[in-house]
Amino acid sequence: MAPDNSSAPGGSSSTTLVPDEKPSASPVNILPSLVSRIYSIAHPALLLALGATRFEALVADPTKELLYTLPWLTLIQILYVIVCLPPAGSTPSAETSASAPADGKSSPRPSVPSGAARHGKHGKRKQHANSWALIWSRLLPALLSLALTFAVATPILTILLVLFGAPLTTHNSETVLCAAHMAVLSATALIYVHGLDRAVWNEVWGIARPADAVWGSALGTGLGAWFGAIPIPLDWDRPWQAFPITILVGAYIGYAVGSLLSRTPLVYGKRVRFTSEDLSETEKKTN
Repeated sequence: MAPDNSSAPGGSSSTTLVPDEKPSASPVNILPSLVSRIYSIAHPALLLALGATRFEALVADPTKELLYTLPWLTLIQILYVIVCLPPAGSTPSAETSASAPADGKSSPRPSVPSGAARHGKHGKRKQHANSWALIWSRLLPALLSLALTFAVATPILTILLVLFGAPLTTHNSETVLCAAHMAVLSATALIYVHGLDRAVWNEVWGIARPADAVWGSALGTGLGAWFGAIPIPLDWDRPWQAFPITILVGAYIGYAVGSLLSRTPLVYGKRVRFTSEDLSETEKKTN
């Protein structure tokens, strides 16, 4: 439960991390396979490496570089959701069992030679069919998530960037491309694991989702971009202060920090909760 803030002078509001209390959807876990767990740790480092190696080119020509790196970012994110996350409507246990034998046991070598070749070929065909079904069950949601990311999330983030101070009549290509990068970072995984669940998206916009790798990286992207905008108006006269370079760098760093931090025992499964003594007193007076 949230700590008691009644002793605070003037009944000031506060923000606390509280344990998860019946969210619309449970926190998302990384798939249990060894490959998934290894890549989920390597993924943020890979994104940071991409940003670091292309930083000089980004400063020299932001529009050209944003166009060049967007396909690579998209590929990295698609690989991440397919390898590490359960698609909407599935569970990690179901994902694991889909590639396992039906009885959940490893099949020993047949001791009876009659018909072994025929049954062996049939078993291999069945295994290949199950493998392709598993791949397709992850690839299709990933492609649909990517389509919605560009069709819906990118325009929304473009509008938000303008509302938060991005140029309206100039630098339009930079604004749209920056929004596309932020959308791929934050929205692709959210759509992949939650689909179009309205209750979940209400929690996303209300900053009320329980912490996990998906929500943590999305929130980190937004906070990182917000902090990244701070150097832009400063009179340092540095080339890297041009819009939207620091915003994009902040988004990448925020994604990596949020993705890793939200999986720690201290944060995982908890939600940001806003409490205000003044608000409660106002409600009492109103009633």
